[in-house]
Amino acid sequence: MAGFEETYRIVADLPAGDALKAQRALTIDGREVVLKTVKPVAPDLFVLGLARLSEVRGPHNEHVLDWEAQDRYVALAAEPVRGVDLGHVLAQAGSLSPQAAAALAAQAAGGLAALHGRGVVHGAVRPAALIRDEAGTVVLVDAGLAQAQGGADLSEQAPPRNAAYVSPEEVLGRPLVPASDVYSLGVVLYQLVTGRLPFDGQNAFTVAEDHVGAPVIAPRRLNPAVPAPLEAVILRALAKPPEDRYASGRELAAALEDESQATLVAAPAAAPVAAPRRKLWPWIVAAVVAAAVVLAVLWAAGVFAQKATVPNVVGVNLTSAQATVAGAGFKLGTIAYQQAVGKPQGTILSQTPAAGTQASKGATIDVVAVGSTVQTVPDVIGMTQSAAAGAITAAGLSLGHVAQVYNGTAPAGTVTDQAPNAGLTAPAGSQVAITVSRGPTPSASPAAAAVPDVVGQSEAQVTGALQAAGFAVVIERFPSATAPVGTVIDQTPAAGVVAQRGTTVTVVVSSGPSTSSPAP
Repeated sequence: MAGFEETYRIVADLPAGDALKAQRALTIDGREVVLKTVKPVAPDLFVLGLARLSEVRGPHNEHVLDWEAQDRYVALAAEPVRGVDLGHVLAQAGSLSPQAAAALAAQAAGGLAALHGRGVVHGAVRPAALIRDEAGTVVLVDAGLAQAQGGADLSEQAPPRNAAYVSPEEVLGRPLVPASDVYSLGVVLYQLVTGRLPFDGQNAFTVAEDHVGAPVIAPRRLNPAVPAPLEAVILRALAKPPEDRYASGRELAAALEDESQATLVAAPAAAPVAAPRRKLWPWIVAAVVAAAVVLAVLWAAGVFAQKATVPNVVGVNLTSAQATVAGAGFKLGTIAYQQAVGKPQGTILSQTPAAGTQASKGATIDVVAVGSTVQTVPDVIGMTQSAAAGAITAAGLSLGHVAQVYNGTAPAGTVTDQAPNAGLTAPAGSQVAITVSRGPTPSASPAAAAVPDVVGQSEAQVTGALQAAGFAVVIERFPSATAPVGTVIDQTPAAGVVAQRGTTVTVVVSSGPSTSSPAP
């Protein structure tokens, strides 16, 4: 750009990061700067954002000094940050001690606090954007650059790393807020203490789906050394709804600073053992083998299984119970139903094991909830996938197959169809399949096709018709007083919807009249 060419002398190319290119340059008085060139979707808005960003000053933020817009490109100059990014730290160490990870993340959260205080959302927090400089200070770089250029590519053709740190809001195409940065930093902190990402998959699309709807494995299940208070901070940062997270970097920084100051108690070192003077190794080997056998037996018996306190879920609904049980390291097991006057549908009446008892992590908690043996299918069209799953569970049913289809009108991530339809009754625990929008149909995609209409056909006919069109088939049976046994009464995705070839179409087949009736 003309103005920058006169002001700065290019010295060398640098890794681009979130920019189109980055270069090391010198001012006319010999001061070193980093020049970054981007192509924002809305250059005028990006320049306004740079003005706010230039006002951010602090030890944990990259300092923007100057910028220039020309045509559809914007170049900015920033003070250089010398150090190593946390991606290289993770590559070398695998994971960090909980205390060290909390201290690093607290500094990063401090950088976010400074951005959020000026109305700036970073939008792409990840290890590569966190530089630990020569003094050990963590510095945030590339604020706003990724989002200005359209955000991450979350398609099936994109690598899974594209979606590794995105927030649910970005997946769903919603505006990013400070809590979106909190979520992304929560992913980084999770990786620092466990050595793995909370979600991974074959491509960016599958990982993005998990950010929206999949539960997070509690960090302590992967690394028991993580203190419970730090685990609570991480899980709150990774809450799906933004309102359930820390509202900004300032709140997260305060929580992490408290945790990073906690003293981790180290196990005492073992006393040195004097070398044996006699040849005792045959006896030692025998003792070790015997001990190993005993340990294996005890392990199989569950003696060494990590224990935890069973949480109390009596009085809450099934959706809240699932989150509580998962957060404590357990699983929701069998759900039985019984009628109860004056209590909402899905309210838990009792649980086994009882609250307050000790049980092995990963064990199931069986519950009895308010309801009858026949449940009413809720209307979940228009909801997000995670909200739909919660509504289905709360109704005493279970989430069945989830199909992903292109849709030019429904926002990506929202439910566009369901089977069976809302208002029908079904036995408790029956599956409800849903179809979720993937956004607009790619132009001239040879891998996509319209789903055939199979409603009214026989079960024998539909399998061949759908497979011939390139789709997989799942058959679900559902009671119907009007349709003959074996006749298709519903399908999802609906007929005419454009879906990827290979998508599973759930076909609901009549099983005849129900043998039970809804509770009065």
